[in-house]
Amino acid sequence: MTIDPELVRDVAEKIQWFVDGRRTPNVWQRFDSALTAVGAAHGANDAAAMEQVLYELELLSRRVAEKQGQESAEEPPPKVRDRANELVHTLLPDDEQDE
Repeated sequence: MTIDPELVRDVAEKIQWFVDGRRTPNVWQRFDSALTAVGAAHGANDAAAMEQVLYELELLSRRVAEKQGQESAEEPPPKVRDRANELVHTLLPDDEQDE
């Protein structure tokens, strides 16, 4: 079973959304764990695991939206930003990264 390209694109877009914002240290920590899960799911070509991690990212993004302005936020740690960017380049063909 292969992973639906639209699912992969949705995950990549959610990753980019996170990296483009300011988040709390706790959110960055949870996001970093999600990046590990995305890499493992993609590497194993596991569609169910990729769907699960997208669901987790959606829940985390809702938490971010609910708490916005209530907690101090910061740019992503460089290690997390680098991992996220590398993962997006792995997930998306070059022509889809700028859309």
